[in-house]
Amino acid sequence: MKPLTTASYMGNTVGHFRQHSLERVPLTSENRPVVSPADLARLKQHFDGATPPAPPAAATRSSRPSENHPVVSPADLARLKQHLDGATPPAPPAAATRSPRPSGPSGNALYEYALLGKVRSSVNLRERTGDPDLFDRLANMAEPENWDGRETDSPGGHRILRNYIRWTFERAYQQGKISTSSDGSYSAFNTGLATARQETIYGLFRRNDRSDSPLWVFIDWRLESKRDFMDHFPPSLRPDFVTYTDNPADYIYDWRRELVVSVDHILDDQGNLARFPPTLQRNPHLARMALKGAVDAAEGRVRRNYKAAVPTWYPAQDTVQLLLPLSLLDASVVDLALVVSRQGEFYRGHTVLTTAMAYSNARLLARPDSDWLQPAADEEAPS
Repeated sequence: MKPLTTASYMGNTVGHFRQHSLERVPLTSENRPVVSPADLARLKQHFDGATPPAPPAAATRSSRPSENHPVVSPADLARLKQHLDGATPPAPPAAATRSPRPSGPSGNALYEYALLGKVRSSVNLRERTGDPDLFDRLANMAEPENWDGRETDSPGGHRILRNYIRWTFERAYQQGKISTSSDGSYSAFNTGLATARQETIYGLFRRNDRSDSPLWVFIDWRLESKRDFMDHFPPSLRPDFVTYTDNPADYIYDWRRELVVSVDHILDDQGNLARFPPTLQRNPHLARMALKGAVDAAEGRVRRNYKAAVPTWYPAQDTVQLLLPLSLLDASVVDLALVVSRQGEFYRGHTVLTTAMAYSNARLLARPDSDWLQPAADEEAPS
């Protein structure tokens, strides 16, 4: 067997890094410095007994490795030193890990991932001005749905759809379901939406030629039957739907399990209390009685109709929860939604949401098929 020399190892290492650079997800974690081949050469010189190398230059845009700048962790450098000192050749460096919530000024994975073109601002939405943007185009392409709720400030702004796409893309990013074409020039994700004829809609991106902006540029929404999409994404490369649980039973309320509601926690939290009707906010004792009675009524409602318990996704804990309707003042009017999480062999009710917040969160999984949870006006996103 031909012995592995320092020079051949250095060449193989750089080649390995190039081969394993992230193509599907360009964002890398912050704790992996960008080191050039020149830096590696200086490191080799140092370990061979020459002048200590200058420290690697700080990355000007560490979230986007280039062809000549492999991503190397401190552990990788330690293994390289061990090899050059005469130890066993190190294992190839692991691919950079993908952080579930990419950092950046926007805090929004989609905006970090690609240039989206002109997007209508909140002022444009409120004043109903500006040219239609990518979200408006998607609303027109997808099967008809109320994406505004009972919106009064910015009707036609498709508030719920904007929130849905933001979190669906983030979930696709977390699960590695952003697909890249075989030549690396295009990427795509599955929106989870369909046309009125039930044809799946995808978001399509092309690689950005500029080095001072996100790696991708949004092209437009594409149907699976469109030629340019089929050319780059045959069935084997087509991005899959995002998922939120591996257990379908998580979507159904099991009435055989005991429901324990943290009444004191809910009422002692000012954020929760502010969501109650004003009459109950001013009378904590009455609020306590109303909440207990509403919970009992909700359990009976779910036993009569399992669809009354609506599944939702909680991003902070990456878990599916259930929403139960709470009628506090009038049995025919749902005032709040009780958030229920499974804790071992029982359920725990620990917070309440407005119906607007509840619908926005539940719509991430599917359009709620419930008689009590409908699109509402307040603009809320998963918290």
